[in-house]
Amino acid sequence: MTAAGNRPQRARRPPHRPSASHPGTRGRTASHTRPRSRTAGRPAVKRRWWSRHRAAAVWSAAVLVIGGVITAAALTTGSGSLQRSNVRPAPGFTLTDTSGKTVHLASYRGHDVVLYFNEGVGCDACFYQMRELEQHTAELARAGITILPIVMNPASQIRPELASFGLRIPYLIDTTGSVSRAYGVLGKGMHAGLPGHGFVLIDSRGTERWYGEYPSMYLSAAGLLQQVRSHLSK
Repeated sequence: MTAAGNRPQRARRPPHRPSASHPGTRGRTASHTRPRSRTAGRPAVKRRWWSRHRAAAVWSAAVLVIGGVITAAALTTGSGSLQRSNVRPAPGFTLTDTSGKTVHLASYRGHDVVLYFNEGVGCDACFYQMRELEQHTAELARAGITILPIVMNPASQIRPELASFGLRIPYLIDTTGSVSRAYGVLGKGMHAGLPGHGFVLIDSRGTERWYGEYPSMYLSAAGLLQQVRSHLSK
């Protein structure tokens, strides 16, 4: 037996140090550190992603709603239109309409007249506009308003459009553009040589009282009546 004083000493283990790759593991070596699961933290990431996605969706919906409200307001009130209230004697004219009748502006003296200048063929919105006004013919008539639509297309091109849109009111044909030019409506829309989408109010004395150009390509019958009444009362 070995003497007590001569017993061999046990080798001391070196103190455990945090692994360099896992500095937060106190007293454990890298071999004792469990690898982090690949799915760890995914629920939190998904929640953040859905939160951002939901916020973006809500914002997009809000933008669409606001845009729709603004658009509806513009179409209803005529917001964005170009207005002109220069009072002057209305230029006289004589034109033939799509029914073959000769129309003199002077023959409407004693009545309030609204000239509706538009692009004509190729502009569906222009014919929808006239259909809106024609559907309110009785209301406009009670207000003493006569609508005269004027286009620069030949009658042979306009008649099929009137039939297609179910319109009964004849269109005045201004093929030379002389009447459109006299009223200063050329080049107000998308084409330099054509009218845009404008209305001219001529009172019972033959005086031009108001001109409104509508880039939105629409003015409700109620909106037109409002403009007429407003400018005739001045």
